[in-house]
Amino acid sequence: MKTIKSIKYILVFFVSVFLAACDRDKFAEMNTDPDAILSIPPEYEFTSGLLAIHRNSFEYYYDYNRGMHYWAQSYVPVNGNAATVFDGSGNMNNRPGTFYGSVGNKLVDVQQIIDKLPEEKKAQYVHLRAIAGIPLAYYAWYTSDVNGSIVYSEGFKARYATPALFTPKYDTQEELYNILDAELKAIVAILKTTQPVGQIALANNDVYFKGDVTKWIKAANSLRLRMAFRLMKRNPAKLKAIATEVLANDAEVINAIADDWKLIGGTAYFNDGNYNPSSNGDMSSAKNLVDFMWNTKDPRTRVFYTPSFFNKRRFDAAKEQGKLPAEMVWDGQLYRGQFVDPDASASTNPVTRAYYTAITVKLGGADSTGRLPSMIQNRLFLSTYNNGTGNTTFPVITYADMCFMRAELAVRGILGTDAEGWYYKGIDASLANYDEMANKSKLADYVALTPAEVTTYKAQPGIKYDAANALEQIIVQQYINYYKNQNEAWAIIKRTGLPSTTGKILKLETVRQGGTVQVMPRRFAIGVPSITDINYENNKAALDAQQKDPSFGIPSDIKGRVWWDMP
Repeated sequence: MKTIKSIKYILVFFVSVFLAACDRDKFAEMNTDPDAILSIPPEYEFTSGLLAIHRNSFEYYYDYNRGMHYWAQSYVPVNGNAATVFDGSGNMNNRPGTFYGSVGNKLVDVQQIIDKLPEEKKAQYVHLRAIAGIPLAYYAWYTSDVNGSIVYSEGFKARYATPALFTPKYDTQEELYNILDAELKAIVAILKTTQPVGQIALANNDVYFKGDVTKWIKAANSLRLRMAFRLMKRNPAKLKAIATEVLANDAEVINAIADDWKLIGGTAYFNDGNYNPSSNGDMSSAKNLVDFMWNTKDPRTRVFYTPSFFNKRRFDAAKEQGKLPAEMVWDGQLYRGQFVDPDASASTNPVTRAYYTAITVKLGGADSTGRLPSMIQNRLFLSTYNNGTGNTTFPVITYADMCFMRAELAVRGILGTDAEGWYYKGIDASLANYDEMANKSKLADYVALTPAEVTTYKAQPGIKYDAANALEQIIVQQYINYYKNQNEAWAIIKRTGLPSTTGKILKLETVRQGGTVQVMPRRFAIGVPSITDINYENNKAALDAQQKDPSFGIPSDIKGRVWWDMP
């Protein structure tokens, strides 16, 4: 179950987002008093905004652990999926509340505080003012990614605009992509310009890069590329133009693991049970995915999962005691997943049925009980799980991500020619990243990655580069690499249709409900504004405009599509 802390986030969400519940005069008073924050050093407010990107544990509990992980077939409860696995939950879609109430408002505050400093002081904050726009753009894009039109260009002006702007317009997703790309490009230009005075040292106030301007330039350009990939169907010419521009200089994009845009969170800030994948019950992963990783000798298997309860000794004992079906034979597999299809739980196949059963085995005169499916490595997502003392890694954009994007550009004939080289570089970087995450999370009994394992893995069938299946191989590796970034794992299925139920490399499982094939959700439900909402007209107009596209569906339809997610 979710922790008591979730109640706090419920309150924050309602206070921040559903303004109609507030007295309008009080709302105006609260949001038009810039003096309330002007005394805060801008670098302190910057830290607060960055941490807020990752500190909404309510989002991790519902949006990730009850939604995206299931939908992307990364998580499966050890006792199988419920028939309603694709139905979603009314508590999902925390991004708008976080953006407007915890992230965007603070990053805009940073810029506004700086703008009101004396000129000689302001000159020392040119870099920070520009840098604040990068995570601001990221979270605006992240919010729009599953919501479509959002308030951005006229957002956060109630406090600062004269007269106060309480009815900001909504930017369409297409408009937002143009706005954000232009802003990021302008930010990079500022950061590349030598300033006449020394800049404030951010040091630990910058939880990502310690104030390293060069790395922020790389992050901004790499974000431009990631966003451009969403345009693959809508505007392929723009994807190519942005990719060509961004990748013209390797020194200005994330081009090494040391450049990774990620937060390594300590126990003081990330010690909330809602981050735990098993906070709503013990979790395994998709059988097809675990089998694929085991069969290809993927070293990330032991990072993602704990071994199955059934080793050979327990398996043999269970067979002798009649606890496992006679059809089952020991195959040496130490990690196992669970069936994704809810209907599989009703199977009459004895082997399939065994995956849904808690089995008690007697060894040495003592009983022990376990299941065939492996458990998720909970400490990878919450390092303090079960009294752990490690740190939790939150990747945003990594070198591995960049390598796979470059491999995809090349294999599609969009930009570059070395698809094979970038593919292997991506595998190397991903394996190294997860080895580092495992060590930082202090996974129990973790065995470090060896060079020999990397070599062996890259030589396996299905992993060794095959020009005939190269695109699917690249996509599958991106999918696995995004295990700790499920928004991207889910997005890559939506963007490419891979992995798929008919794939040659890794097959997703068909999800059924009473024999009827189900469709994977593609966005979150979007609330319909109340007539008393202070910005009702603009909100309603934005929804009406999106519904003109038949693929969007009604606002509550999580099977509908936002603009970038073109059929």
